[in-house]
Amino acid sequence: MILCLLSVQSLVVAQQTKGPFRTVDQESLERAMEIVLKKDTGPEHAYDPTATPNGVRYQIDVIAYLLQNEAGQDQEPPGERLPLLIGYKEWYLAFKNVHCRHRDVPEYVERANEFEQNLVVDYNRNKVIRETLDAGRLEIAANITLFWDSAKKSVSYKDLDSKPPLKIIYDRIITYRLLKYRDDNLVVCDHVNGLRGKALKGFLRIFGQAHMIQYRTMAVKDGPQYVSVELRKFRWLFGAKTDLTITPDGETLEGVPEEVKQRLRRKLNIQYEPLKPG
Repeated sequence: MILCLLSVQSLVVAQQTKGPFRTVDQESLERAMEIVLKKDTGPEHAYDPTATPNGVRYQIDVIAYLLQNEAGQDQEPPGERLPLLIGYKEWYLAFKNVHCRHRDVPEYVERANEFEQNLVVDYNRNKVIRETLDAGRLEIAANITLFWDSAKKSVSYKDLDSKPPLKIIYDRIITYRLLKYRDDNLVVCDHVNGLRGKALKGFLRIFGQAHMIQYRTMAVKDGPQYVSVELRKFRWLFGAKTDLTITPDGETLEGVPEEVKQRLRRKLNIQYEPLKPG
């Protein structure tokens, strides 16, 4: 959620919360949540969506499923694609029904519901990308906006069940560019704005409180996800990149295999369109 409400850009970005939208119903979300976690063999889940470090992977998997199977992105003319609105209540109830009927909802899902944090997916590619050499390789290009309607500018909470435990700070509006590549399953959350946090234990504590700028991930089916995160102490300074392995049960480990690191950090040939009202 983004806090830059005093800047011209933030006033423009805020318009993305106004619609019109195509609302995703609870039934569609439940279907997506069940399917994205199915393993090729066995009834258990491919990974644990209740673990906070798996939250980004899970949200991306659900968004990708909706775009590829529910939104009809290949059938609709580009100018007629209404952004998808995933309401906080529908997401919370779907998650609870699918994963937490007999247990507590995880902290990161509980707090998003408490803060009434909605999610908008604008998958009109002409609103995302101005120019790219990667066009043929991209499966998904979308602008993502998370927001709540209250006047509260930011909120924070501690997730002590995460591995490692985290303090997370959301601004009222968060935006990022979502890219998913066909050939190597690389997913990029780029130009992230409005999300900060810090690890309370473990090796990630060296970064202190930092802004997340970019999050790249390559997930192994029925296995771990490899992650490269760019963090900055201040948004206007260059920051550090760190590589992580997140196990299916949500434990965060330092480093990734060298061949994976090269693929995670490869150059992106993207020029983005400015975020516009809509």
